Amino acid sequence: MAIWRVEVDNKEVNRHRKWLNQRGFSSAHYFASNGFSLEKMRQMATEGKLHAVQCAIGKSVRWYYMESQAELARLRGELS
Repeated sequence: MAIWRVEVDNKEVNRHRKWLNQRGFSSAHYFASNGFSLEKMRQMATEGKLHAVQCAIGKSVRWYYMESQAELARLRGELS
């Protein structure tokens, strides 16, 4: 499975975000602002081709994707 689901309370958000960044994950917002197709990235994560973290913070859900895999997929032409 390429999607990890994590529940984080408001106190742990910054620490968890730093932990994800240290391990090579970037937020979906970063990818969207750089022209990546988030729909395609989520599909690839569901298919097991891309590692992703679904982080639930209260009622909010944020997605993080492994940056190196996303960049490689973009170079291969799998993401646009």
